[in-house]
Amino acid sequence: MLKFSWTTSDVGYSLAFVGIVVAIVQAGMVGRIKNRLGERNTIITGFVLYGTGMILFAFAPTGWSLYLFSIPYCLGGIAGPTIQGLLSNQVPDNEQGELQGMLTSVMSLTAIIGPPMMTSIFSTFTESPDLLYFPGAPFILGSILMITSLMLMVKALNRIRAAA
Repeated sequence: MLKFSWTTSDVGYSLAFVGIVVAIVQAGMVGRIKNRLGERNTIITGFVLYGTGMILFAFAPTGWSLYLFSIPYCLGGIAGPTIQGLLSNQVPDNEQGELQGMLTSVMSLTAIIGPPMMTSIFSTFTESPDLLYFPGAPFILGSILMITSLMLMVKALNRIRAAA
């Protein structure tokens, strides 16, 4: 809203667009891509797409470009279900509930920590034009966190491969 002078309607339209793209990815693309690339490459590709989308968001020159940049970001959604499937295959049937509970807890924790952290970063980089003014700063941090997650994920995938 700040960078592109968007109204609440503009934000709503962009969120609706993201919701539609996410639904298409989740409903129709995850399985096809996983079958074509394999689990490991699907997860890695998803993380790369998430990180790429965040970098693109950070430097978006226009409001309409956010729609375009949402596509690679939303395509990153191929990683989540693939990770859940991979993890589910690593534990016995009687431990599936624990696994899903742990995954839900981690997602809830990130939903608690992420918004205040990113809002604080946004505020820091937009409150004074005399300092470094960069509304995209939270997306750069998000991309850095995604790259870090990718490195940790590759390490975990290598361990899983070695154990198989």
